[in-house]
Formats: sequence, structure tokens, C-alpha cells
Amino acid sequence: MSYPSLPFTSKLFQLTALTLSLALAGCGGGDGGTDILPPVPDVGVQSGTDGTGVAVGEVNISAITLTDTNGNMTNVVTSAGASAKVTVTDESSAPISNALVTFAGDGVIFGTSNATVLTNENGEASISISPIDSTTTGAYQMTATASYNNETATTAGYNFSLQPVNVLLTDLVLSSINLNSGASTNLTLKTKDATNNVNQNGITVDFDTTCGTFDSDSVVSSNQGDISVTYKSIDADGNLCEGNQTITATPANNTAAKQTVSVTIASIEANSIVYTTDNSVELGASNSGSSSSGQIVFTVFANGIPAANQQVTINKVFAPADLSFVTLGNRSSKTVTSDSDGNVTVNLYPGALPGPVEIKASLVLDPTIFALSKDVSVATGRATQSGVSISLSKNVLANSVDGDTATVTARLVDRVGNPVSDGTVVSFVSEGGRVTPNCATANGVCSVEFSTQNPRPADSRVSVIAFVEGDKSYTDVDGDNQFSVGDIFTHNIGDFFRDDNENNQYDSPNGEFVYRRGVSGATCAPSSFNQPNILGTCDDKLTATLRYQFVLGLADSAPLYSGLPSTLAASAGTAVFQMYGNSARTISMASGTTISVEGDGPSGTCEAEIVAGYVTVPSIVNLQGGTSVVDIDAVSYAFSYSDCVAGDKVKVTVQTPAPAATTTTTTISIT
Repeated sequence: MSYPSLPFTSKLFQLTALTLSLALAGCGGGDGGTDILPPVPDVGVQSGTDGTGVAVGEVNISAITLTDTNGNMTNVVTSAGASAKVTVTDESSAPISNALVTFAGDGVIFGTSNATVLTNENGEASISISPIDSTTTGAYQMTATASYNNETATTAGYNFSLQPVNVLLTDLVLSSINLNSGASTNLTLKTKDATNNVNQNGITVDFDTTCGTFDSDSVVSSNQGDISVTYKSIDADGNLCEGNQTITATPANNTAAKQTVSVTIASIEANSIVYTTDNSVELGASNSGSSSSGQIVFTVFANGIPAANQQVTINKVFAPADLSFVTLGNRSSKTVTSDSDGNVTVNLYPGALPGPVEIKASLVLDPTIFALSKDVSVATGRATQSGVSISLSKNVLANSVDGDTATVTARLVDRVGNPVSDGTVVSFVSEGGRVTPNCATANGVCSVEFSTQNPRPADSRVSVIAFVEGDKSYTDVDGDNQFSVGDIFTHNIGDFFRDDNENNQYDSPNGEFVYRRGVSGATCAPSSFNQPNILGTCDDKLTATLRYQFVLGLADSAPLYSGLPSTLAASAGTAVFQMYGNSARTISMASGTTISVEGDGPSGTCEAEIVAGYVTVPSIVNLQGGTSVVDIDAVSYAFSYSDCVAGDKVKVTVQTPAPAATTTTTTISIT
């Protein structure tokens, strides 16, 4: 019988050889009773050595043992930490040194960054463990894996639990228990394990206080359980603390072990006051129709921190006599208290009188510490009739096109020359063309646009009126800057109208625009073109609808001449004429129109030049509102000529501007 051959190093071969030898020995075998022993088996090359050079065939790892900080066996890990240990051996239970052992487990952190250590000469591998969080509790499991020369072995899972240390806070001390308001102090304490009275690191302690702040609200103990934190007697909103305050330290994992300590903070003592209104305050007079009050703010400080509940005296240093402050009607010193932000807000109530305002705020405890208000005034009143002004970018436009425009600007002041309140509305109505209906003032000024289009009045003159609510002009006899008994109207006005035909009277059959207030009882001022007024509609009250009327011209593209000769005598002379912008001769040419003359002809010596009149029609032409005719001086011209002989010519050229640019040349013969 044949058998398959086996390698000498195989365990099967060794077992087979041993069996055979025993069988032979039992049979007596061999040559007459001599025992025959098998050869020593070849065990081959092992995968490692035990550290002494002896080959190692297997890697074995013991179960994990867990000990506390006192070396006692445990299956509980607290924030005090514990130590896990295994022993690594070979198949003959000999220790293996320098084996790599890696620990793994949830809920804990290990003593090396990769949770791996080497075994010592006794085959032991130890590593410290601690909870990831000192407040974490529950049951967990860990394992350890040994690795040596490509052989590994892993322990069974080791079950353990995480429990918080029974923490005590001891040695709670403030470096100072008496503080000035706003000052700070250091607080120190230790964290201990109550079970064994050992200082404990890694314990989170939270801090709280009845008033104040900490440089850190939560600190973890270290270096033998030490904790240090800085307390500052200023709350989270920046307010100063004062009086007795309590500081509480609480272990995060054992709130029942909290400790308290008291600190006494001196009363807040203000030592500065600042005017903190950072913009100018311009108050409208009480009769202006604008805001009837305003506010300014002072801030009280103690060592640079806003100080609450401080007594401050408010005085009027300079101000119009009728201005009141703090409360309506008060004109004497008042004591007020700073709020939680250290602010003292002072209400101001203007009267009718304008002028600068200076308010003083001083500390009651030390009146030498004070601040003065800056850039405060009572300035703005209602618009007054004599303070309404209208200006135009130009006043004669092109009649032949739509869309030639002029800017109309209204300027309003009160009776003392101050700009009216922002937002005062000025309205406009027009006899022809188109005008923006209204504008609101900023710094007493606002503008609208007039544009040419239908309707176009037959006389080429457009009456436009601006109106606004305000006060009549009056003489302040008693000097109190408000209208009262004995004061005299300089121009009493009532209802008004738009004087389309410029005859200074309201003509209802013509359908002229009229604005009625429905009052009577006082004598009205005569009507004028700029301030049209309807008699019998005035009262003795101050308020009125103010008005200002003006006229715009609509000029044709070609000039209409009056007095311009068709022939001129030879040699030299002067020609005088008028140049109008319409056939009715009521307006000039459009603003910006130019006129020029030149000599021409076979003689080559004829010369001519304008010697009188506007070479360029100005932006504003005197249209003499209320007369229906243009000022004659605005349309009058003259030119001179010389060295001209029969057959020569003088050419008069007129160029109108865009948007109706046209060139018109008129030739005058020399005879």
C-alpha cells in the first residue's frame, strides 16, 4: 500500500510518525526487542520570536483588565480616568514584547492619539482612558487587538460603564470681595473627587452671577483640579453693577454641588457727562406748522461706562425766551435721572421766537461736571407772503414745437428769513402748456418743469401761478415774533385767481382759475399781477394761501419786425427797429435767439453791425406781467452801416435755438 508523502514540518506528519512508533513499540518490532524511536520532527520556521530570538508560532492576548486611579479593579470609568491593560503571549505562554496593541471603544478617549501602545518585556500593554465628556453616562464596550509579525489576536468585548465623579468644589476664593463699580476680580477654586478627596481634572464648571460678567462662563479644571476665572462688575448689556452680588459656581455633571460667594460693589459714582446727540437739531417755531418739539441726549459715565440712575440737573443757558424744556411750559431748572443706558433725554418745546439754544446738563453730586448742547436752534417758521420767490431758467420758449422746457424754482422763507420746513408743498396751475402740479421743499427750495404743448394761448402769453399755505405778511408791533392784537397786516390776502388776460381782476366769464377760502370780514389789499387778490374775501386771521403769478412767452420761429426798412440810402447810416416773437407783438423772440447783420455787394466795402439791443435774447426777458406786452427795450434794436454804394445789401440774420432751430435772413437793398 502506498501513502501520500507528507512534509516533515507538518503536524499531520508528526502525528502519523508518533502513531507508528507507538505501534512498533507495542509489537516489540524491529530486530529482536530493540525499541526504535522516531526522528525529532522538523517544526519549521515560526512567524516570530518572543523577544529572545526564540521563534513564536502564535499570538495570544489576555482579557482586558480595568483599574481605577488607585489601582483597584473596576468596570466603571469616571472623569478621574482609568487604565486598561492586556498581556500578549506566544503559544507557549511566553510574553511577547514590542507587540502593537490597539484599543477601541465608544464614549472614551485613550491616552495616545491613535489609541495604540507597545507591549513591554513582560508582554503587557497599558493605556489610560477617560470619558469624552465628564457629563456622559451609560454602558459601553471596548476591545484590544494585538499585532505581531503579521499575526493578530483580539480580545472579547469588555463591558464597562461611564459614571460622573461625585465632584466637590473647594477653596472658592475671590481675590477681592469689595469692588468699585465697573472693576474686576479673580475667582479661583478646585474640583475634587468626593469619594477619595483627590483633586480632579477635566471637570467643567459653569459660572453665573446676579449682576456682572465673566471672561468665560464655562471653565474646565486642569493642573490638579485648578480653575480660575475673572469676574467683572459690568453686566452683559454694558451696565454697571452695584451693591451685594452673588457669584455661583456649578459643576456641569453635578449641579447639586454648586457653591456661591458674595462680592460687594460700591455705588456707581458718575464722573463725566457728554452731549451725545450727533446731529444738528433745528426746531420749527410753534407757529410754523412743523414739529412742535424735539429731543437732545446727554450720557452719564462712570470710569468710561454708561452710568444708570444718576441725578442730572438740566438748565437753559441760552435760548429764545419762550422755549420750554423737559416738560411743556417749564423754563426753570429740572432734575432728571439717567436711564439704564446712562442717557438723559431732554425734550425741547419751541415757542414762536427763533434763535440759538444751549442747554446745560450737570451732575447733582458734582455740579462742576457738566456738558452743553451743540448746534441746536429754533429757526423755521411758516412761509410768509413776502417770502415767496419764483425764478425761471428762461421765460420765452419756442411756440412751434412741443417739449421746449423751462425750470420753475420756488424759494420760501419765513418772516425772519429762515428756510421753511422741509416738505412744504408748493402747487402750480398754468393757462397753457404743461406744468408739474407741485413740489416739496428741501432747505426752502423746490422746482417744477414747464413744457410747451397745447393749449397755446392766442396772445402767446401763458399765465402761471404758484401757491402754498402759509402766513400773511405783517408788522410785529410788540416784537414777540407772533401775530397778536395790535399787529398790522402789510398785505392782507384772501381768495386768488389766475389772471389769464392780465387785467388785474377776476373775470369769471373767461373761466379763469380761482381758489376760494370762503372767508370775509376784513379789508383786502389791492390785486396785482404777481399777487392776484379778490376783494371782499379777506379775514383778520394770520393764515392764508400764499400766491405768486408770473408769465411765460411762446415765440414763433421767424421774427416779426417793426420799423425795419426795406431799403437804405447809400454811403452810411443807422436803422432802428423792433424784433418780436409773434404777430401780436406781445413777446420777444425765444430766449437764446441770436441776431447779426453784415454788409454785402459788388463794392466789397459795405459794412454793418448791431449797435443796440440784445445780440442774444437773454434767458429772462421783461414780459411786464399785467400789461400784456413785452418791455419795449427788450425788443428794440439798431444797426449801423457804412461805405455802402448803390447795389450793395445789408443782411439781417436771426438764428433761433433748439428745439426749434431756424435761420431767417432778411435782405435790405442799398439805393
